[in-house]
Parts: sequence; C-alpha cells; structure tokens
Amino acid sequence: MMRDHHRLASLATRRLVSRNGPLHTEAGQLSIEGLPSQEIVQRLGTPVLVYSSARLRDNIEQAVDAARACPFPIRIHYALKACYLAGVVGLMREAGLNVEVMSEFEYLLSRRVGFAPDQVVVNGPAKRPEFLERAVSDGVALINVESLAEVAFLDALGQRLGKAVQVGLRINPLPSRHLRGPFAPPGSKFGFDVPTGEAAAAVRRIIRARGLSLRGVHCHSYTRRYSPEAHRAHVASVVRFVRQVEGTLGVRIPVLDLGGGFGSRSIMEADGGPLRSFIAEMSDPLVGLSGDREIVIEPGRYLVNDAAVCLTTVLSCKVNGGRRWVVVDAGRNILPPRKNAEYAVVPCEPRPGRTRYHVGDFLCMPSEPIPLSFVSGPIEPGDHLAVFNAGAYTFSMAQSFGEPIPSAILVDKTDWTWLYRKKSIEEQWRGLSGQT
Repeated sequence: MMRDHHRLASLATRRLVSRNGPLHTEAGQLSIEGLPSQEIVQRLGTPVLVYSSARLRDNIEQAVDAARACPFPIRIHYALKACYLAGVVGLMREAGLNVEVMSEFEYLLSRRVGFAPDQVVVNGPAKRPEFLERAVSDGVALINVESLAEVAFLDALGQRLGKAVQVGLRINPLPSRHLRGPFAPPGSKFGFDVPTGEAAAAVRRIIRARGLSLRGVHCHSYTRRYSPEAHRAHVASVVRFVRQVEGTLGVRIPVLDLGGGFGSRSIMEADGGPLRSFIAEMSDPLVGLSGDREIVIEPGRYLVNDAAVCLTTVLSCKVNGGRRWVVVDAGRNILPPRKNAEYAVVPCEPRPGRTRYHVGDFLCMPSEPIPLSFVSGPIEPGDHLAVFNAGAYTFSMAQSFGEPIPSAILVDKTDWTWLYRKKSIEEQWRGLSGQT
C-alpha cells in the first residue's frame, strides 16, 4: 500500500501538529482549536475521543473543491459507517453532502440526522427484505444490488408497487494483481465478478426485469489506497465494463458509483498528493464516454479520520525483553485493532529525547489496539498521549469491553459539546440485566 505505513502515518501526524492548524502543539502541549489537551483531560478524564469541527469542515471543503474541479458532475456520499456520531454526521449534512449506508440501522440514523431519502445510496452484500421495502417506498437515490436473489426480490417488489425500482449493480472488475484491492478478490462475497461473465449476466437479468431500472454500476476496490495510479486503474476497469455492456446490450448506464478507498487526508497529502490530484487522475478514463454521466464517490475515512484524537493516560511503564512499554487506558473499546488502522501516537506534552516506546492497552488481550511505537523523552505514569487518526471506524466499532465505551466531544473554537457521554455502571447494569 505504501513504503512504510507506520513511519508515514507518524511523519504526517507530526507535520500536522507542527502547523498552525486546528490540531497543533502550542506552548509545549497539544491543543485542539485552542483548547489545551490538559484542560480537556482535567475536565473529562481519559480516554476521551475529541473531534475538531474546524478540521472536519476543512476536510469537507477540500473534498467539495476537488469534486467541483472535475469536468464530470460528482455527488459526494459520506460513508456513514466511518462515524455514527450525530454531531459529526450533522456537519456532513449541513455542508450539503449526501450519505451512503449499508444497513437499515444506518439508514434510520441518516434520516434522523436530517438526510432526505433521495440523498441516500444503499450498499451492502446482503440487505434485509424489510429494509429494501422501506428504501423503495421512501424513494432512496440508488440501491446497489449484489446478488441475483436481491435482483429477483426487488423486481417482484417493483411489479407489486407498479414502479421501476432504480438499482445499481456492484461489480468486481479485478484489475491487475498488483493494483487489486482487498474488496475485490475473485469470488468474494461482494458484487459480481466481471472476468467470469457473471456481472454481464446480472445486467441482462436486470434489463429483462419489468420492475427494475438499471441506473448505475458500483465498484469499491480499495481501502486507504494512497496511489492515484491505483484509483485511475480502478476507474478504467469500471469504464471498460460499462463500454462493453452498453455496446453489447444496447443499454445506457448514467451513474458510475466509484465507492471510496481514500485514506486519511493528512497521510494522503504526505504520500500521494491532495484529493484534487486523485480526482483528476480518476476522471481521465471517463473522457470519451457518450452522453451525460454522473459520478458518485463515497469517502468516509478521508473526511473524519484525521479530525479526531483519542486522549489517553499512561497507567504503567515497564521494560520487558528489551522493549520499553507504556500501557494506557485506551483499549479496543474505542480503538479497535484493525490491519487498516492508521493510528499514530504523539505525547500531549512533547519532550526532547530519542527513546522508543511501544504502546499497549490495559486489557488482558494479546493483540494491541495501538500496534505502534513512538519516540520521545522520558515518559512516566500519569502522562498523557494523543492517538491521531482516531476519527474513522473507532466509535462506530466501539464496544464495552473492559470498560464502557468512552465519551466523545466536538471542539469548536475553544468550546466543546458532547457527542457521546460514557454510560455509568448503573446504566450499564440496567442494560446487561434487562432492566428498563
């Protein structure tokens, strides 16, 4: 994916905090929009997830500007799974973005925040029948189908309702092996493979259906891919399929949903360039497609990941097997251990020195939610660390394990508001015991 993921994430984070932006080092300690991290910790304790509204808005603005610079119309659908916090999602809606969901829960959450049905794209390898009925009845913008059973169900539903259900078809074009992403292996649970002919057969099934209208094709191949050339290859493979089926079957597919796959903005800019250059590279294969086309992109991580830090306290320090460890109070309950995590650790009060510390959590589990290290001067119990790139797939994947899910706040110009308040043991007990 990149030369050295840990090193690049750390360098990008240090560059981010060295600038006079929303998250930066000021007067010897980390500050979030002018609010010192020490003040947050004293008021709320740790761990706590802290989002910067200024960084969120700036990330949104960068995405909107990149879309506007493209010669093709682009609709940005925020991938809701990246972060469920209503205060964060509300900023996306206020900025005029649309939304992408993968379940009825996410759909109902998006509606509660204020998104209209025609702002919603529905994805997911399998969808409950009642959800599909709700989505069709409400009039969502697009439902991307991923199986012939789903095609048959929606066809029957459309005929029963006397309307043509607008669908997209998820495909796996399977570009060259060295550019292939983790979401498009041959024979996966996602979509229809192109090389086997299954995707073209699904198109034929849809265009024969009396209750369906083929509106688009959808393809999501990557996660945090930092090569513009890879994204270009992704789009080129989709375009080849569209040209093939349009020429062979005499249909026209107006919407190309290219999914997401963009990484954290700070790391992207440190490695592959700004989002504008990625969009420009991706739009090149689209040149020459006949008629009007609408492009959909579904960023999640790019919009929210580097806009949040998790503040955590060092509980213990030890040396074991030649390694210096700091053990912290932020565990997998808020920082899930994932191969595609982009966590980077920085002391809230940087000190001169070149000692390498390995970071572990307080839980009795062998895997670490922060499989990283950092270099600093002496670190002691009671010190505070900031885990950067904690805005995406943290709270949405959080769980009460060892401790309740921690609190989350949104900082806006030295003021802050609750995004989520940690439940007390009494509230936890009522849920666990079935009490209301």
